[in-house]
Amino acid sequence: MRLPLLRGAVLFAMMVLSLPAGATTLTCRGELAFADALARAVTVSVELESGLVRIPACTKYPELAGFCQAHILTAKAHRFVFDDVVSLQNSKIRLALHPTSSVVTSTDAVLVAHPKALFLGRCEPARAPSRHRRRA
Repeated sequence: MRLPLLRGAVLFAMMVLSLPAGATTLTCRGELAFADALARAVTVSVELESGLVRIPACTKYPELAGFCQAHILTAKAHRFVFDDVVSLQNSKIRLALHPTSSVVTSTDAVLVAHPKALFLGRCEPARAPSRHRRRA
């Protein structure tokens, strides 16, 4: 299980070599497709060093309930071009979803049986939290 994790992390790191120095986390916005071609709009965070993907939307959608983390199986750059239209998407990431509790409450039996998903979207370096506070 460590080999696919390492391979996915290396592929993804190679894909984002153009990131600024010191960037270790990406924020990715797009769609997560899983099960019977069901797709949900999500924002995920990706830790480049470990290949760990966090899915906060797991509490928003009942189909994803219990699957709040994943690791990268494969990743590549993605750009859809049709005539003069170019998509904003820049990432295509295949994920293996992990149950984050002993009881998975997902409403999708196919997803529970085959916990894999495909993310298509745009990934950018995560912004560091601001050190300045606004005074009231």
